[in-house]
Amino acid sequence: MSGNCSWEAHSPGRNKVCPGVSEAPELYSRGFLTIDQLALLPPPVIVHYIFLLFCLCGLVGNGLVLWFFGFSIKSSPFSIYFLHLAGADGGYLFSKAVLSTLNTGGFLGTFADYVRVVSQALGLCTFLAGVSLLPAVSTERCLSVIFPTWYWRQRSRRLSAVVAALLWVLSLLVTSIHNYFCVFLGREAAGQACMHMDVFLGILVFLVYCPLMVLPCLALILHVECRTRRRQRSAKLNHVILAMVGVFLVSSIYLGIDWFLFWVFRIPAPFPEYVTDLCLCINSSAKPVVYFLAGRDKSQRLWEPLRVVFQRALRDGAELGETGSGTPNTVTMEMQAPPGYPS
Repeated sequence: MSGNCSWEAHSPGRNKVCPGVSEAPELYSRGFLTIDQLALLPPPVIVHYIFLLFCLCGLVGNGLVLWFFGFSIKSSPFSIYFLHLAGADGGYLFSKAVLSTLNTGGFLGTFADYVRVVSQALGLCTFLAGVSLLPAVSTERCLSVIFPTWYWRQRSRRLSAVVAALLWVLSLLVTSIHNYFCVFLGREAAGQACMHMDVFLGILVFLVYCPLMVLPCLALILHVECRTRRRQRSAKLNHVILAMVGVFLVSSIYLGIDWFLFWVFRIPAPFPEYVTDLCLCINSSAKPVVYFLAGRDKSQRLWEPLRVVFQRALRDGAELGETGSGTPNTVTMEMQAPPGYPS
């Protein structure tokens, strides 16, 4: 693995030194998200500080989301998903912050290596959990808009919590299997099994989760823009979900290109690892900003409590428009479930 390589400190080009290891074996030993090095050059020191800055800002933002959606705002089907998304993004940012701290300080030794392995496993598990939650929330939103009567009357009130828990279990299971073959046994001992797990992870993220989050969004856009009333077009929740899916697709494009080129054409990574990681950190840090931008009231010139802003971001004008239980301009009424929905 690339972690066994060293760098010539006094060489102007900082050539890579891998005793007894050729470039081809290292190329084929790359993993998925848990790899140590993709680029031919190590990341500049400034990159670690940029990572820490994004991670700390994202941790603060996701911490606020966890606090308000968990304790201050009345629970709703979609606030539960956003709560789990904040937990997944916070875990991913925490793992990246730990890795950046270890790399910045140059910590070595058995304990530092153990912390790196645990942080990488945590990062992979929370990344998969966050990605898997996006198809769930976009699909449920699409159903609530296209089939509002069926959705609000037949849906179990614990469905969001059950789906989120199952997705966490799935992510933990996939991460455990991947770490068993690629970390515990080692890539050389595991052989083809580790490579198959890397391929499976890429297929799961890019060929399963991505279509499942994009197709409901397209159906939602077509339904709202072509068939429904203007009141449903103004629903804040639609904007929030579409923005979250769009941010993920844009931020993960480098990782998708790298995975596709390597596993399909056996072409080395065109992007350094720290570029793809930085994009994923931005994705995990952006969701609180999305909630804030969607929930802020442009007519309010004075400062508003964040609780009100986040609560307005959950404005579910579509269902209220169908049931007539409130108006889109009343935040309190919009947070209540329509008649017939068990609370």
